[in-house]
This record gives sequence, C-alpha cells and structure tokens, in this order.
Amino acid sequence: MKRKIVTDSAFFFTDLPLDGDLIVPSAVFEELKDLNSKMRFEKYRESGLIVTGPDRKSVEEVKKAATKSGDISVLSPTDIDVAALAYETGAAVATDDFALSNTAQHMGIEVIPLQQRAAKKKKWRYRCTGCGRYYSEPGICEVCGLEIKRKVK
Repeated sequence: MKRKIVTDSAFFFTDLPLDGDLIVPSAVFEELKDLNSKMRFEKYRESGLIVTGPDRKSVEEVKKAATKSGDISVLSPTDIDVAALAYETGAAVATDDFALSNTAQHMGIEVIPLQQRAAKKKKWRYRCTGCGRYYSEPGICEVCGLEIKRKVK
C-alpha cells in the first residue's frame, strides 16, 4: 500500500514527483493561478488525486496546535486545511511552507520538504519591538504603542 500524502499548492508549481496517494483540500486548486500548475493539477486528478475537505474537528485540532506553536497568525486557511487533512487521514504533508511544516511537526505529522531542506521544529512567542514585553499574539503594544512581532522562543 502506498503512503498517503497531502500537499499544498507549492507542489503543483514544481515538476517534482511524489510517490504516494495524493490528497489535497479543494482550496489548493483555488490558489493555482497559472496554466501550467492547473494542468499539472488536472493531470494528477485524472490519475487518482483525491480532492476533499477536512472535518471541523481536525481543523480545530490544527488551530490549537498552531496557536500553541505560535504559527496561527501566519497560516492561511488553505494551510490549515492541508494540515487538518493530513491529521485526519494519517498522511504526510508535502510542503516548503515553514509555518505549515512547523505546525505539522508539533502535531506529529511527517513532513516531506519539496525543494528546501527540512525545517526544524520551533516554538514562537510574540515580543514588542520597542519595550520588549511579551504577548500571546501579534499586534500593537498596549504600553509603548509599537509593533509586536513573532520571534523564536
């Protein structure tokens, strides 16, 4: 039996092969803008690519993990769907997106890098660029009024 792989849209912008049963959330197709990536998507669809959506429970699990890892503010809804599908199907995730990769690793999901080296698992926190106070999310510091940015813990 082939392994299951959930991929994000980056896979369809490359000519890299993936050996496994491919699954994508329907939102991935909506991110494909150029003709080549759309044709590649259709080629894989004709040869068995599964296009489906994750259930709500899986989406909520991904959001919890992404909040805990500090990646929630930079994940797109499509990234969340990719991780949720991998979580509920027991599949690996094929991506070069760092936040998606990091969230997947925090959930115990195998990550297959496409063109970049594998990212190391990190936990993020948010710190004011002015006074250095720590916060639970990005925004504007209530003390000094400067931007709160994400940084490695």
